[in-house]
Amino acid sequence: MIISFLGQKGGTGKSSVARAVAVEFVRSGWSVHVADMDTIQKTIFNWAGRRDDAEIEPALEVALYREPKAALKAADISDLLVIDGKAFADAHLLTVAKASDLIVIPVGVNADDLEPTLNLATELINKGISRASMLFVVDKVPDNGEREAMDTRQTIKNWAFNVSQGYIPFKTAYSQAMDAGRTLSETKYKGLNEKTDKIIQQIVDAAINTQDKKLKRSK
Repeated sequence: MIISFLGQKGGTGKSSVARAVAVEFVRSGWSVHVADMDTIQKTIFNWAGRRDDAEIEPALEVALYREPKAALKAADISDLLVIDGKAFADAHLLTVAKASDLIVIPVGVNADDLEPTLNLATELINKGISRASMLFVVDKVPDNGEREAMDTRQTIKNWAFNVSQGYIPFKTAYSQAMDAGRTLSETKYKGLNEKTDKIIQQIVDAAINTQDKKLKRSK
């Protein structure tokens, strides 16, 4: 199975959500390989090093890739390949999208994030990517931003895209957890962990459901 985390812009939370999903699958007994496509930022790759140094379990296998074709070969050696796509890399993005069972698209509540992201998803559809293979996640919602999150979710629905229920708030505790090699679901606060876990579980369920449908069509 291949789950990719894609976006038109940086800073939307792709890497944050990707590593939390990857760790959740490892906890469930899957062999998981994470492809970090940004060889400059190295966000997940560097984070995995901090996780290893802190001896946090479960450990996560992460590697850097310049080209999507090389990354996609890793799907043959693991139950799940998680791809953290590079922002602004249009050619790479389409190659990864075509190979993915599920495309997760994190997006913020402001128009500067939402509009280009919706346009990106529409462009992918125009290039042959299935609408059903995409799942939006509303992320980095500020304090007292529940109304904005609801409006953002409704706008995504109005564009006929799938969007997860709930949202991930913007909290310092999340940043602190990731700085220490942990995920969005591994903070010091049970409430924040539970909020994220609900989003992560929806991504896991959507990925498994999409793969099951693909297997049935291939029979």
